[in-house]
Amino acid sequence: MNGANGGRDGRTSMAPGALWKTWTAKKPGEKNLHVAIAAVVLAALYLAAVFPLTHKEIDRIAYNTEKARAREKSAGKQKSAPPPPPHAFGGKNLRDAEKERDALRRKLDETRAAVAALKNAFVPLDDTLAMNALKTGLTALAEAGDMEVLGIEHIYARPEDKDRAPTPQLIQEAARSNPFQRPLLVMRARASYRGLMQFLFGLSELPYVAAPVWSDISVGIERNPQTKMPVRQWLDVTIRFAV
Repeated sequence: MNGANGGRDGRTSMAPGALWKTWTAKKPGEKNLHVAIAAVVLAALYLAAVFPLTHKEIDRIAYNTEKARAREKSAGKQKSAPPPPPHAFGGKNLRDAEKERDALRRKLDETRAAVAALKNAFVPLDDTLAMNALKTGLTALAEAGDMEVLGIEHIYARPEDKDRAPTPQLIQEAARSNPFQRPLLVMRARASYRGLMQFLFGLSELPYVAAPVWSDISVGIERNPQTKMPVRQWLDVTIRFAV
C-alpha cells in the first residue's frame, strides 16, 4: 500500500450506524475472531474481579463446615448439645453445604487452570526480548497484509516516560496502571479494508497474545488538486493491544 499522503484533504469518521452495518456484513469467521479476542480480555478481568470472591466463598463454607464437624464430635460426647444453627450454611444442612463447597472448589480449580493457560499465552512481563519479538511480529503481520505501519509504541503509566526504552520495570508499572493488568501497545497504520481484516485474522498466529482493546478507524481521501475528485482512499487505523 502506497504511504504517500500528498493531496489528502478529506477524513471522515465511521459513525455507529456504519460500524453496525460493517459488523453485520462480516463473515462468521471474522465475527468469531472478535468474539475470541473479547473472551481473552473478559477472562483477564474475571481473574481480577470474580476470582477473589469465589476463593473467599470457599473459605467461608470450609470454615463453617469445620465448625459443624466440631459440633458433631462434641454432640457424640454430650448428646444434649444443641444442633448447629441453620443460618450457618444459609439454611442448608451439612451435607448440602459440603456439596456446595466441593462444587466451588472444582470450579476454582478449573478457573485456576484456565487462568494459568491464559497467562502462559501472554508475553512474560520481565522478558524484553520476547516483547520485542511480539512487536516485530505485529509489524511483519501488518506489512504482509498490505498495511503501512506508522509506529508501534508502549503506553506507560507516566506520560513523561513516553520516549524511554521499555525496561521490565516500566512495563510492569504500565501493566499495574490499567484495567487489563497487562502492558498496552498502540499501533498506528494505514490500511485497506482487506488488509486490516487479514491483519486481524493473523493475530492468532503470533507467538504471544495481542488482544485489541480499543481502536479508532477513519477514512483518508486523496483528491485531485484540479478536479477535487477522489484519487484514492485508505483507512487510518489506531489500535491498542493488551499484550
